Amino acid sequence: MKPHILIVANGSIHYPEWYQPLIMQVDLIIAADGGANNCLRLGIMPDYVIGDLDSITPITRAQLTGTTQIIEDPDQNKTDLELAFTLAQTFNPVKLSIIGAIGTRLDHTLSNIISLDQVQVPCVLLDEHNDIYLVQDYVEITGQPNDIISILPISAVEGLTYTGLKWSVDNLHVNTGWLGTSNRLIGTQASIRLQQGKVVVIKARENIVPFENV
Repeated sequence: MKPHILIVANGSIHYPEWYQPLIMQVDLIIAADGGANNCLRLGIMPDYVIGDLDSITPITRAQLTGTTQIIEDPDQNKTDLELAFTLAQTFNPVKLSIIGAIGTRLDHTLSNIISLDQVQVPCVLLDEHNDIYLVQDYVEITGQPNDIISILPISAVEGLTYTGLKWSVDNLHVNTGWLGTSNRLIGTQASIRLQQGKVVVIKARENIVPFENV
């Protein structure tokens, strides 16, 4: 069976309890370097830790058990998250969920979102307030009526079509700078398609609500 893999990065984890339903769903856990610190905050032990290992605290390192495989990779041309993506895809996963990849460093957050382009399987980057997808062809979003959905092109886009949202478009051609912010789910599901280009799709939560399958 193809695994659902959780990648834990070194960004913000504000409410560890919010992530517990997601943790119960995954088959394998990979910590991107200092993401191992977040794993211990979440009460989980990663199966793998990968990176240049400059962000793991001595306390975390001492608590990692023999079941955790530590892979030191000093490649400074790749971020720790990119190394985790490469490792994860060797397991032929059905899905990647990435947490701890949003934080106070906006440059890190943006690079983490853009690096989703390297993943060849369905993936979502999420925290307590956002589910973020980088879409090149199709994505289906589930949620609750009136959930906020934003579609932001990061390249020229052709054939952009979405349904299930309050304001829909059909076969739209747009460039970067066009912003489809603060749309709303009509029901519990929306679909977003494009023929060419890339868009970032964000489902935003105005308040922290119990974890939903994404």
